[in-house]
Amino acid sequence: MISFDVVVLGGGPGGERAAIQAARAGKRVALVERENVVGGMRVNWGTIPSKTLRESALFVHGLRHNKLDAIKVAIAETITIPELMYREQRVVQRELELINRSLTRYAIEVYRGEGRFLDAHTIAVHGVDGQVRLRLSGGVIVIATGSAPNRPADVDFDDDTVFDSTTVLRLPRMPRSMIVLGAGVIGVEYASIFAALGLSVTLVDTRADLLPFVDREIAGLLRQELGRLGVVFVSNDHYAGVERVGGAPPTVRVTTRSGNVLEADVLLYCVGRDGNSRGLGLEAIGITPDARGLLSVNERFQTVHPHIYAVGDVIGYPALASTSMEQGRQAIRNAYGIPGPKLRTDRLPFAIYAIPEVSYVGDTEETLKKQEIPFVAGRGHYEMNPKGQIVGAPGGLVKLLFERGSLRLLGVHIIGHTASELIHTGQAFLDAGADAAHIAETLYNYPTFSDMYRHAALVALRAHEPREPGERTESEPA
Repeated sequence: MISFDVVVLGGGPGGERAAIQAARAGKRVALVERENVVGGMRVNWGTIPSKTLRESALFVHGLRHNKLDAIKVAIAETITIPELMYREQRVVQRELELINRSLTRYAIEVYRGEGRFLDAHTIAVHGVDGQVRLRLSGGVIVIATGSAPNRPADVDFDDDTVFDSTTVLRLPRMPRSMIVLGAGVIGVEYASIFAALGLSVTLVDTRADLLPFVDREIAGLLRQELGRLGVVFVSNDHYAGVERVGGAPPTVRVTTRSGNVLEADVLLYCVGRDGNSRGLGLEAIGITPDARGLLSVNERFQTVHPHIYAVGDVIGYPALASTSMEQGRQAIRNAYGIPGPKLRTDRLPFAIYAIPEVSYVGDTEETLKKQEIPFVAGRGHYEMNPKGQIVGAPGGLVKLLFERGSLRLLGVHIIGHTASELIHTGQAFLDAGADAAHIAETLYNYPTFSDMYRHAALVALRAHEPREPGERTESEPA
């Protein structure tokens, strides 16, 4: 038995930041990680790898389609998986080096193995052979074990023709076609990435509307852009069966409940994620996950045991790397009464790293209508922005929603190049309680995409002015 002040289960973003926060407070910290590397889904199989792959896809697509006048560039028609993933491997390795350097700097003890509760203060660390290697005791324990792709029993994930969002990054060969089951954020991102690489992609959505939580105008523009990449949509349908079709190489066939029969080289299954709570021995301490494996916590991130905290994807929404990190820090602050800022959950910035990017913060038109809040919209178009023309990204929109009476900013919605970066300007305006005049009178570098905030605010100001009956403004569709 080795005693620690804090034992953290899981080395992803939430666990890593909880461990560092505790170590900075002078606590002796142990971190238990079942994989052979720390970093969790964020670094190894999810966020960083998929976004690096996206940049590679954008580069390839740009070379093939965005020809500059008088400049000729040639690129091979066929790109191999090793060529495509080379940059991803370098980026991941660099991130791992930085994480390990931080853990070493703060003298955090890292134990490889599966951590399981023996009692409310004791963790047994099991090796790959299932044997107990050692026992750790902790005054405070943080569960930060993350989540994993849902894998239904009737789908054979053979990692040859059928993949999930973790294993798809290890494709054995470059396919020519792909079926993506599930049009959530991950499914949409991967559908656009592989379509940009030249694959024939079919996206099957169980819902009638694409990404219903996104502003409807923005979602409609995203669907148009995905269509331009060649993505074919099958909406309001579910898979009924998945079968491997023999051949060299083999392919996959999907039948749907509506009677569609789809065939492709590979299938990517992206329908939901489950919390990694199985095998933690939670039954021994009276903690019961829900049907999706998620744990319940209070506003301090405590479970039913006040000294046992849970953070990150294992507690569900919003399941973002950024919020997981802050939850890890806050759990330790709460445990030891350490002062610090509190996470705001009412206005979180979200990003969808599709091609093109979508990002948003605050209210949508739909939520404002539901709350019966009068509003006015201002729009700044990429095609009217010189930076959009300079970089060859004319398609996009910055949409600002203002309260009609006060013109106070209520929501920001962006689709287009660097939307995930541009959103933070809108987030700052929201947090400051800015109105349309403030945004319009703010000075922006020129030429920049950020200048579209000024254009959108000016449009909203003009829309708010009295006008003749039947007269339209730039903020209203024709």
